[in-house]
Amino acid sequence: MKRPDGHVSRHITKKARDLYPRIEPMFGRQTVTGHGHKANLSALMKEVDINVKKLIELFRFILKYRIIFRGSGIEFAGLREYTPEDDASRIDWKSSARTGKIYVKIFEEERDLDLFLLVDVSNSMLFGTAEKLKSEYATILAATIAYAGIEVGDKVGVGLFSDKMVKVIPPAQGSLQYFKILKALVDPDNYGGLCNLWDALKYVNRFIRKRSIIFIVSDFIGAEHDWFDELRVTGYRFDRLLGIMVRDPRDDFLTTGVGSMRFSDPFSDKKMVVDVDKYVEEYKKAAKLQRLFVEKQFHINNGGFVQTYTTEPFIKPLMRYFLLL
Repeated sequence: MKRPDGHVSRHITKKARDLYPRIEPMFGRQTVTGHGHKANLSALMKEVDINVKKLIELFRFILKYRIIFRGSGIEFAGLREYTPEDDASRIDWKSSARTGKIYVKIFEEERDLDLFLLVDVSNSMLFGTAEKLKSEYATILAATIAYAGIEVGDKVGVGLFSDKMVKVIPPAQGSLQYFKILKALVDPDNYGGLCNLWDALKYVNRFIRKRSIIFIVSDFIGAEHDWFDELRVTGYRFDRLLGIMVRDPRDDFLTTGVGSMRFSDPFSDKKMVVDVDKYVEEYKKAAKLQRLFVEKQFHINNGGFVQTYTTEPFIKPLMRYFLLL
């Protein structure tokens, strides 16, 4: 805050401390998902149970009819004569006209889909001013999608990235695969570092098979290089691409009337004291422009985009996205 002589005090106001109790990146705090000292698989599984039921039912419907793929997602298997119980939309009119009998098309459902979750574990994800750090929230979200995919019988894999691919679990089916994914997500040794989304996408484009849905879970803060160039390859290589932006409210908004605060860069650990009231609107505009830029990159590169805050449930925006396909 300013003193009468016009200088900025290095004192952090009490209101600022109360409103932003964890304004600096958190390393070593014990958390529900164990990004602190000890992994807590049971706590994570409990959180997944709370969120997963609705998503599983939706996945069963979506994956059964393959409406999240381009095209119908089912293979033509042959023809048979029409019966009154058949759907008239499946009548093959050309064959019917040629033979003089009404035939319907028979389809076989494809069951070879992979789901691959690319999860950001860099320094900026180890931040939170609400109940959960972004990394905790992203862990629960990713674990929920993984469980839903495995529950409906598809292969699910995960890749954790920071400035490199920290951990990769190739897509596979079954409960053992689910627990492998959970263990990787809650392992504190997998967290921290810079954010290099370009390299992570390059890995996905090279090693993950085309018949996949790619989920990218990140705050998209501090991504190095022109990652959107590699995103273009991802968007047109795979069946579907979805970016899920996980943000803490303080990533996008500051509160007025708090005076001076100390901020820390999660990637360089540089610190500075800022008179927050001076920059509330400028900060809000810059955060919005960055979010809109990321969203645009997904949309122009054949992908979808969902944003969610750590203070709100993620199931509703995910379901809304899938149901609009």
